[in-house]
Amino acid sequence: MMGKKLHLKTAVFRIVLSVLLLAGPINAALAQGAGGGPLPFELVRSLQSLQEQVAQGNSHATLAQRSLLTKMDVAFVEMPVEVWQDPRNARAAIIHLLSGGHPDVMRYLLTLDPAPVVDRNLMEASLAYIEGREDEMLDLLENIDPLDLPPGLGGHVALVKAAPYIRTDPAKAMELLQVASLLMPGTLVEEAALRREVFVAGMMGDVERFRVLSVRYLRRFSNSIYAGDFRRRFALAIDTLGFVKSEDKFALIVPILHEFDADSRRGLYMRLARSALLAGHLNVARKSTEEALLLTVEGTREREILKVYSAATRLEPDMMLENRDLLWSIDKSALSTEDLALLDGVYTVFNSIRHFPEPPDNVIGEFNVASNIADPEDMSWYTPDMELAERLLGRTEKSLALKGEEK
Repeated sequence: MMGKKLHLKTAVFRIVLSVLLLAGPINAALAQGAGGGPLPFELVRSLQSLQEQVAQGNSHATLAQRSLLTKMDVAFVEMPVEVWQDPRNARAAIIHLLSGGHPDVMRYLLTLDPAPVVDRNLMEASLAYIEGREDEMLDLLENIDPLDLPPGLGGHVALVKAAPYIRTDPAKAMELLQVASLLMPGTLVEEAALRREVFVAGMMGDVERFRVLSVRYLRRFSNSIYAGDFRRRFALAIDTLGFVKSEDKFALIVPILHEFDADSRRGLYMRLARSALLAGHLNVARKSTEEALLLTVEGTREREILKVYSAATRLEPDMMLENRDLLWSIDKSALSTEDLALLDGVYTVFNSIRHFPEPPDNVIGEFNVASNIADPEDMSWYTPDMELAERLLGRTEKSLALKGEEK
């Protein structure tokens, strides 16, 4: 029964959305509400509903969002000046721009007399952000607290206000991104804010926050249209935070990796294996390689690369024959230039350790101690029996030397 109700609600949503998108250009009369047409704040509600679907990975909603934004670009310019005297509509214009609307709409609204009933600094700041004038945007927003604004607008303002601080003041950026998430939960704004929070936590070296935020994102927005960007940022962060430096640190990242899909998890384990190998952390490299091998199939490029990693992490003498066979089984045509260079390095190492090192020139025999150890200052441990034994050994050594000269 519940399934039927859910199906019915989905069908109704699609019908309403189709009517909205296929209804044709919205004229001024409809915008005034005389014909029952949607006003700016109502269109923004529809836009935000679509964006929630985008955050959950609905590709159809992405296309519908673009179409709706285009219609809003036209409709907003055609609406009578009186429409923008309603603060809800004026705020909707700012949200429209920060959601991907055309900046010409805001430029037009800034010329209106009377001006739209909203803080002009917000209008100019949103335009400055879109045009890349971040310093000017920060000046305009200096005295504006996102928490003092309605949530639908405050979340957007917090998100854009955080952008310049990501490089210059990560702690400030983190604070603003948390505000954006708080004000607009479940929306594309929260998705974007959370995605950036993970990146900032990595920059700050905050391992615990990085772990918590990563799990939160993966459980809430793993299907997002922008999840690929999250995976890229995550990969960069695991390098920055040094999860390959010790087995204890590596253990912290493993539960997070299991939140990813199999393909992403394989790629991340391979990245960790290579980083650990190049840094000389063989135990971590071995564990990462073993996990990645479980997610690959024979005959793939990834499998051939992992053979190189596997051989490089096993330096025990009793593994030499097995490593030789493993290295000989690698299809070199599947390897990139960098992978071939790594393979050459592995061959060099194994060719070096299977023979005992030759002694230096003019040195006969095997390795010996380089110098004699000096007598300790405290000789209280030296017993009379030990003294007698030392004298006898000395006499024996002299006798042997004399016998050798006589011969």
